[in-house]
Amino acid sequence: MNKLLIFFLIIIFFKKIIFLSANNETYINTTNITYDEKNNIVELAEDSKVNIGNTNILVDKGIIDYENDSIEIFGNFYLYQELNILSGKDLIGNTSLDNFTANEVSYIYNNDLKIDSESSERSGNLVYFYNNFLTPCELEGFFNCPTWSLRIDETRYDIEKDKFNHYDTFLQIADYKVFYIPYLSHYGVRAPRQKGFLTPTLEFNFDGNLGIITPYYYPIDQSTEVLFKPKFIFDNDFRFLDQYSLDTNIKHRNSGGNLMIDIHNKKFKNNTNVYSSVKLKADQTLNKNNKLSFQALATNSVSTTRSINEESVTFEDVFVRLESYDVIYKTDYLKSEISTVEALDRTKSGLIPLSPSIKYSNQKFLKNNLTINNQVNLTNLKRNESKLNKPSDSLYIKFDNSISSNNTYKKIDNYNKFTIINNFGEYSYQHNPNLNDEVFNSYLIFSSDNFIKFKNVKPRLKFVTNLNLVSDNIINEDSRAITFNYLNQFSDSRFYGSDLEDNTTRFIYGLENKIKIFNKYFDINTNQSYDFKKSNNYSNLINQTSNFSDIAFETKTSFENFSFKIDTRLDNNDLEKKEMNYYLDYYNKIDLSINYNETNALAYKDVSTDTQSLGLNLGKKINENIKISFDTNLNLKDNYNPLTQSFNLTLFDECSRLDISYKDIRFNDSYNTKPSETISISFHMDYLGFFGYEQERTLLFDQPGDFNYGL
Repeated sequence: MNKLLIFFLIIIFFKKIIFLSANNETYINTTNITYDEKNNIVELAEDSKVNIGNTNILVDKGIIDYENDSIEIFGNFYLYQELNILSGKDLIGNTSLDNFTANEVSYIYNNDLKIDSESSERSGNLVYFYNNFLTPCELEGFFNCPTWSLRIDETRYDIEKDKFNHYDTFLQIADYKVFYIPYLSHYGVRAPRQKGFLTPTLEFNFDGNLGIITPYYYPIDQSTEVLFKPKFIFDNDFRFLDQYSLDTNIKHRNSGGNLMIDIHNKKFKNNTNVYSSVKLKADQTLNKNNKLSFQALATNSVSTTRSINEESVTFEDVFVRLESYDVIYKTDYLKSEISTVEALDRTKSGLIPLSPSIKYSNQKFLKNNLTINNQVNLTNLKRNESKLNKPSDSLYIKFDNSISSNNTYKKIDNYNKFTIINNFGEYSYQHNPNLNDEVFNSYLIFSSDNFIKFKNVKPRLKFVTNLNLVSDNIINEDSRAITFNYLNQFSDSRFYGSDLEDNTTRFIYGLENKIKIFNKYFDINTNQSYDFKKSNNYSNLINQTSNFSDIAFETKTSFENFSFKIDTRLDNNDLEKKEMNYYLDYYNKIDLSINYNETNALAYKDVSTDTQSLGLNLGKKINENIKISFDTNLNLKDNYNPLTQSFNLTLFDECSRLDISYKDIRFNDSYNTKPSETISISFHMDYLGFFGYEQERTLLFDQPGDFNYGL
């Protein structure tokens, strides 16, 4: 009976002190237990050890007076459960420990946040710490003391809300008092999402202005939250209403999809207008076979590329898409879409205000390695006005049907494909009905692709023939993109769309190699095509004047910590480069990424000048507490595109992070452009953020602990 009573009292006692319940077996290891049955008092001997489930307790001496509902611990007590530890001296309270007092209390929360208090007391659901010290940092850290800490007159901890409130607080950096805070609050890791400020950022502009970004987070409910990100720019007279911006992000999630709204407002200096843009994106899974997507953009913003662009560009861009699977067959796909792009000020009549489309495709696998693919695309383009080669109303229906086979004979893999494409179009011109027309275009494509397998070399031969059946004057609406590379050379059609016909028979030969050089493997691919018709749609757009095309060459390799790739186009006569793309990545003692692109003006019909661009990303972790990075993006030929570069310095440890960023944007032209140079500073502290709190997770951010929320 005595032991059962002791077990019962200890369970009540210790489950309250660390706010968790013990429901497993209980063990007591002590030299002596005395029970006064007459007065109903239990005396615990020195160094009594108790284990209740996952709770371990050590006390010096104690008395439990069950009759008077009181408990008293003489000397030290120590409690450990999961990631929480509470220890101290001379505890006095009731048996359920709803109320108690103790001296020299130390509390470690979540094995991270440490509180040392001169005294502590509990009253109901509130625990008070008096004249205390708080930090999540290592006590003997980088400065031989915590990186940051708080000296607090009084802390009130709400157990139910998992919330800490601090009164009369000094923020200490490396044990130096730097800031006084009359009131401060933050939450623990078990607390639900809470409203509050995120870590702010200070921006110092070289023109003398000061910018302050003070984000604020507000969770509406369990599935909806809002992030406000105002930026105030103070001039030399400390005015901040002449130039500012406000970004608002709203996000909602449910079991079948999500909704996101981004609102951007910006006011420029010496301008009374406020320019705004609203983006909306949503997707919803209706059932296992249907998915609905929606996107919208409306804006009256101005271009900030150059300072002469002061006129706003007002337009809206909306599309709605329904994707359906297994509509008729198990392997088919139906995409229904309505899109619109319209100038709100009615000045851009060439834009497309409405474009509904339906695209259906299916695939059937037959015997003997045969595959049938079918695709139907119905599109209607409607414009506010019409111009030459821009009808006010265009109706298209396109059929793409193919049958393909694959076979292997000894060392040859053979892929054959037969495709028939039929395009129907109807054009209406609002400004001149005499231009109205009905068109029909039909052509066949047959291709045979052959891979010859050797040990490290794989010759590849492909034959593509195009037979035009009917050729009307189809207006090109979807085949405007053009490229030249190794993969595109082997495509059945070198155009991305179907409005333009790749109207020539051609033969493509190439080599795919895997070569070992200095014990490193290199993938080297090269090809060239021979067009039977010298003048054709594709050759004209890439400035190709001979039957032989330029040479496409690419190579890539990776070894140890390096990754390297070259993609180039060489002139078929003198092997001079027309296009060149380099990619280099290195990750070891430094993180390095370089990409270089150049295109000769003769490479494409619509390119008037040479282009060159260089991108560089460099980062290095100096030691366990310092990381630097540098990013730049430079157009070497176009003076109207800006040079952007940034330098970032991050100082961090296990409990804090200081980010210092320098950003430079400048131009090489003479259009009254102004360079922009800013330095931004952001200081982040675990649990507090910037005088705020850390929460376990949010909807907006992927990883817990990346952002900390405030008051």
